[in-house]
Amino acid sequence: MPMESYKVLKRIGVGTYGSAYLVCLKDNPQAQFVLKKIKIDEDDSKEKAQAELEVQVLAQLDHPLVLSYIDHFMYKGHLCIITDYCEAGDMYTLVRNRKTPLLEGQILEWLVQVVMAIQYVHAKNILHRDLKTQNIFLTKDNNIKLGDFGISRPLNSSIDLASTLVGTPYYMSPEVMSSQPYDYKSDMWSMGCCVYEMMSGKHAFDATDMSSLVLKIMRGEHLPIPAQYSPDLRDLAKALLSKNPKSRPSPDAILKLPWLKEYVARTRDKLQNMQRTPYRSRAASGASA
Repeated sequence: MPMESYKVLKRIGVGTYGSAYLVCLKDNPQAQFVLKKIKIDEDDSKEKAQAELEVQVLAQLDHPLVLSYIDHFMYKGHLCIITDYCEAGDMYTLVRNRKTPLLEGQILEWLVQVVMAIQYVHAKNILHRDLKTQNIFLTKDNNIKLGDFGISRPLNSSIDLASTLVGTPYYMSPEVMSSQPYDYKSDMWSMGCCVYEMMSGKHAFDATDMSSLVLKIMRGEHLPIPAQYSPDLRDLAKALLSKNPKSRPSPDAILKLPWLKEYVARTRDKLQNMQRTPYRSRAASGASA
């Protein structure tokens, strides 16, 4: 569908990539989406390829816990990407605005959902590479959707190693910080940073300047893990933040943990009842770049 099919309601975000807007279909105002507008320099082949990659990555992902690609098109020199709209905002805003820590049951419910989303993405041979609480969105039903695959990249095989320095500094793994090759376990480090944030409302690694932050991450010197949570959850957070990538558990290993069994079963039941967006296939089939 072209831009003329959508009505812009308000701007909801600005980033290095461009701007994001809440939009609705003109012929159905109840159908609300996010429009991500990215300025494309037609003469910059690298920039154009990066934008096309994002669309390719998004378009092949189809899972209830992953932000849905709806449509894309060019409009006045911008690549416009339409995705699901999550009414309840993002995890970062939620944990930062809370006066009291999240209950462990809520953390475990969201943790299992995020791990299932990562498991799905990794099974597609894709690294997320920018997993952070700002990219974990919340629906009105209190479920998560993993989003913002702007710097994701497909890996040709599971032993391929990526080596471009990308991502958000607070969530970068030691191997990324030290410009070493990295693989799926780098996303698991970022997952550990997200779990820590859910537990504490703070970044696991913090410093007053970039060089101090890099040093702390490379040494694995995270802030103390909050003591009010169970040893199981605290041990998992610690394992995910292991300096050695091989020591970090995979999504499969996490979902097999006995103490998470109840949450895994409940989430799988919930997934069977989750409806896919009715607009995806219709819009995608008519999409043109």
